[in-house]
Amino acid sequence: MQFGQVHHIEYYVKDLQKSNEFWNWFMPLLEYKKVSEWDDGVSWEHPNGTYLCFVQVLETYLSVENNRQAQGLNHIAFNGGDLSFLNQLENSLNSKGIQILKRDGKYLCFEDPNQFAVEVYAN
Repeated sequence: MQFGQVHHIEYYVKDLQKSNEFWNWFMPLLEYKKVSEWDDGVSWEHPNGTYLCFVQVLETYLSVENNRQAQGLNHIAFNGGDLSFLNQLENSLNSKGIQILKRDGKYLCFEDPNQFAVEVYAN
């Protein structure tokens, strides 16, 4: 890892099984590999060493809704290579019925199963 590089992001999800269906499809597209899985979570690591954890939120907090416009993290953005990758991704998202929030030239923004925004940028 390079100095200052993001080490990891831990993301609490409402429904780990539903989230895994989405992220199991999406993460390998960006060269992430599943490196750990346990009853309440899963971790994906990129070749650069950055990793993302998805963890089942505790039952006590299941009623709290995610709101990108409120305090907290708004979205996560990935570098997605070239425009052809972005176009293929958009077609895949549409075929899977995943809500696209915005497509504007070199970036695509869509929602994961937790209404969390995910952006992918083309070089």
